[in-house]
Amino acid sequence: MKILLVCTEKLPVPCIRGGAIQTYIDGILPYLKREHEITVFSLADPELPDREIRENIRYQRASRTTSEEYYQAVADFVAGQQFDWIVIYNRPKYLPIVAKAAPNTRFLLSMHNEMFHTKKIEPEEAKICLDRVEKVVTVSKFIADGIAKLFPEYKHKLQPVYAGVDLKRFQPRWTEGGGEKRQQMLAAHGLEGKQVILCVGRLTDKKGPHILISAIAKVIKKHPSAVLLLVGSKWYGNNNENDYVREIKGKAEKLGSAVQMTGFIPPSEVADYFLLGDIFVCASQWEEPLARVHYEAMATGLCTITTARGGNPEVIVPGKNGIVITDYENPNAFAKQIDYLLSKPKESEAMGRTGRELAELYYSWSRVAWDILSIINDSKSLPLEKLNSIEQDKEAG
Repeated sequence: MKILLVCTEKLPVPCIRGGAIQTYIDGILPYLKREHEITVFSLADPELPDREIRENIRYQRASRTTSEEYYQAVADFVAGQQFDWIVIYNRPKYLPIVAKAAPNTRFLLSMHNEMFHTKKIEPEEAKICLDRVEKVVTVSKFIADGIAKLFPEYKHKLQPVYAGVDLKRFQPRWTEGGGEKRQQMLAAHGLEGKQVILCVGRLTDKKGPHILISAIAKVIKKHPSAVLLLVGSKWYGNNNENDYVREIKGKAEKLGSAVQMTGFIPPSEVADYFLLGDIFVCASQWEEPLARVHYEAMATGLCTITTARGGNPEVIVPGKNGIVITDYENPNAFAKQIDYLLSKPKESEAMGRTGRELAELYYSWSRVAWDILSIINDSKSLPLEKLNSIEQDKEAG
């Protein structure tokens, strides 16, 4: 079949600038192209041609001034083509524009954020979109439940499909390659002999780095070798700063070497930075759909501390592969759990190993692609209820 994947208008594919959706698309492409003829439409970029065929995948890219212009460019492209399926990522508002140009094509909507609220789309427009699509794939049950609450009559079209991670790129420290790379990275960043609390994500108040800086100030009183490593910048692809970034930098400087900030790291290098961590922390303060860093931390064999916000807890089995914090606005809550894990390294390592096992079982990109193809081929998807119960898995096998 001929399948078109329409990425959002924010960043290009391949994910040379980063981006969760762009990473998602890159992850599943090698598996989709084995069975089908794939075209990807994404934002233009100075480092990429507007049209190219790369590894048997056709790429079409367009610049944009507004979102409307971008999706009109998609529609214009579609009008001159013939596709069996079109997958629209995260933009239900603009799906009808593309659908009008492809009246005989089947549509799949892939949802990665809460884009069905009235501030994003009018209810009448949402219903037009939901009527037109065959299925709505969501990155978490949280996103699916939110759509179902607003539009219960379309609940039968909703299907959570958890995202994945490149299990070859993200290797745990106990592998030969992972161990060697970890030592190189520790030496390069002056972190040998340190207990590294790792946080990877954009520097925004929604992600909570300010909470972690306050927490580490308490942790170092008991664990003087602890270091908070913040990997990321304000936005993808650059190190531009705003008032918030300058504020947290000021707070970090007061703690000296206990807080280190890397700035933007290219997506191709991020896996190496995960190897620096002893513990991974996601301090999200907003209703996160389900941050991909959870999968990456699990694949790297890191015990994960996350917040009970949005879909993040859905991939954490408390006490097995991580810890979920409900008092997410309180730095003391983070300090307490970080202290616990640093004080019990064997328990932390056991949780990290369980995380890697879960990643191998459920969170490969091949599984994600299989789920999507199962929808396209009208076959049955993997049982999602398995994803939340390691206890049942152990009892069964």
